[in-house]
Amino acid sequence: CHETLSSPLRMAEHLRGARHCEAVLRRHRRRGGRCDGPQPGEAEAAMLFDELSTQRIVRVRPEPPDVALALVQRELSRANAAAAPEAAAAASTAAPLSSALPAPALPDCSALPACLKTEASLRFDTRAHDLRGAAVRLLAKPRRGIGSFPAASRSGAPELEDFAPHGDVFRRFKVQQALYREVGKDAPFLAAYERLVRDVILPHLRSRLEGAEEEGEPEFHYQFPPTLRVQPGPSHEHGPLHADKDYGHQAGEVNFWLPLTSLERTRTTLHVETSPGRGDFHPLLLDYGDAAAFHGCLCRHHAPANPTPFTRVSIDFRVGVSPHFDPGWRAEGVKALHGWRKA
Repeated sequence: CHETLSSPLRMAEHLRGARHCEAVLRRHRRRGGRCDGPQPGEAEAAMLFDELSTQRIVRVRPEPPDVALALVQRELSRANAAAAPEAAAAASTAAPLSSALPAPALPDCSALPACLKTEASLRFDTRAHDLRGAAVRLLAKPRRGIGSFPAASRSGAPELEDFAPHGDVFRRFKVQQALYREVGKDAPFLAAYERLVRDVILPHLRSRLEGAEEEGEPEFHYQFPPTLRVQPGPSHEHGPLHADKDYGHQAGEVNFWLPLTSLERTRTTLHVETSPGRGDFHPLLLDYGDAAAFHGCLCRHHAPANPTPFTRVSIDFRVGVSPHFDPGWRAEGVKALHGWRKA
């Protein structure tokens, strides 16, 4: 499929998805296989998938940043070495392949205080912290492959909801990384973000830590640059259900999520569970000027599809709280890492 996948979770999701399975089917047809007969049984489909997907993945030479591919190959090689050929062939179906990777280990740090694990919301002054305007100016710059504002809006002040992103910007890793790099080069946007962290986010965290039995003064490390999310609509594309530990994050981090567009217009927001594994997902009913804090390393969250003609834009970032966070730790096999700055 020519996908570049940076984490085991993305690889597992991709292998179960339509794009990969359709590529297997096209390869089957190109070699003369028929698709107009009776529906194949489960065993026949598993053998086809093993031959045209699993065994080909084993032979592909991974190149950075195909981290997930390299890890899949390692685990398949271990499984094939440990099992008889017949058992290995029987086990090489889509489900074992997509779940072959071990869960990432977390650093050996003390647990985050309970007061920071609970979900909270806060407000900020949008006149003092004009992140929406900074995002408009960032996205209005001509850039290939990310998107643009309609020509009619260029003469006046563009509305962020009218930004027309390329269809791949929400889910395709390479396009997301291109946008991430553009954010990292935009000095006005980064200055607005760091003012928000200094004036709003860190005082919020310090106030929540009052009364907690902490030894010494905590240190804060904030993600730099933040992540800008652009979700076009109308679309069936949705953000995958995940916890950030699957992407190499630590349990000593607190997630912050800020919408930059109107909830009324986009009717799309982040859904979060209240505690790890509880499954009580609820929407964050926030508008521009609001922010949510939650323990996203362990609490699962996802973004449903955007059903409207308007684009949803948000930023998210994490703040590590030492001694519960190790700024020097890196998860094995994860290359798409965020930078950190000490407050």
